[in-house]
Amino acid sequence: MLQQNTAIRLEKIRTHFLTELEKQYLEVEMLRGRLDQVADPSETCYTIGRICHKISGTAATLGFPDLGNIAAEIDDFVASNDAKRPETLSEMRDHSDHLLVLMSLIFDDESMFA
Repeated sequence: MLQQNTAIRLEKIRTHFLTELEKQYLEVEMLRGRLDQVADPSETCYTIGRICHKISGTAATLGFPDLGNIAAEIDDFVASNDAKRPETLSEMRDHSDHLLVLMSLIFDDESMFA
C-alpha cells in the first residue's frame, strides 16, 4: 500500500514536472531566438541558466538523466563564463539548441504513453 501511494505521488510529481517543462521549453525557445537579437546577451544567458538550474535539480530523479545533465552543464557554463564574449555566445547557442532538442524528444516520447 505504501509503495503504491509513493508511486502515485511520484507520478503526480512527474506530470507536474512535464507540464512545467513545456512552459520552460517555450521560454527557452523564445530566449534562444533573443540571443541573436540583443546587443548584450548577458541577461538572456542568465535567464536560460536559471531555467536550467531548476530543471537540473529534478530531471534525473524523475527519469530524465540526459536532460538533467545538459541542464546542469548549461547552468555551470553560464555561471563560469562572460556572455559578452563572442565564443561564449556561440557556445550558448549550441547548448540551448541541444537543450531544446532533448526537451522535444521527451515530449514526443511521453506523448506515446499518454
